[in-house]
Amino acid sequence: MLRSKWILVAAILLTVTGGYFLFRPSVNSWKIVNNPPRAEGPVVAFGDSLTAGFGSGGPGRDYPSVLSALIGREVINLGANGDTVSRAYGRIEKLEALSPSVVLLLLGGNDLLRRANLNESFALLGEMIRRIQSGGALVVLLGIDGLPLAAPLGNRYLETAEATGAVLVPDILGDILGKGSLMADGIHPNGEGYRIMAERVAKTLKPYLR
Repeated sequence: MLRSKWILVAAILLTVTGGYFLFRPSVNSWKIVNNPPRAEGPVVAFGDSLTAGFGSGGPGRDYPSVLSALIGREVINLGANGDTVSRAYGRIEKLEALSPSVVLLLLGGNDLLRRANLNESFALLGEMIRRIQSGGALVVLLGIDGLPLAAPLGNRYLETAEATGAVLVPDILGDILGKGSLMADGIHPNGEGYRIMAERVAKTLKPYLR
């Protein structure tokens, strides 16, 4: 009887999800585009307020600054408060002008909070990744989960990274969101929270750096 119930549950999951959740790939097991990254060109962090460091408590406490010390390379911060995927795409030429070797991409949270069409947002995010890759850069996509109504977001980042050949840092705010000692407000980490983010990015990024 119990076996029959499990078979029924599995059949429902296969029908509803197309089997994705049962047979999802392990993170970064897919072919990574532009790996290893070229030696020339800076590491650039491109994104919204989570990249800009809103709530960090002062200069040098945003995650790109902390990451720079962890990996021993300059990390240029091109974060802009309030950016959606579309707004960020509108300033991508500023990123391209730097001819980066590695781009750290953290976007999508504002699209969710503003109730944008997430299918359109993530389609554009995929287009952005491919455009950056066409310039020769390794793209590291930072995934978000746990925001209000964000249940589907983590899987969207996984699907986007796999489809584009980007490196994925999943759930970058995991165990940070909701912890008062790590948060400046309901959405943004404080300096200690950003430090944890930087450590997660560094752990994922270091194997790809020469």
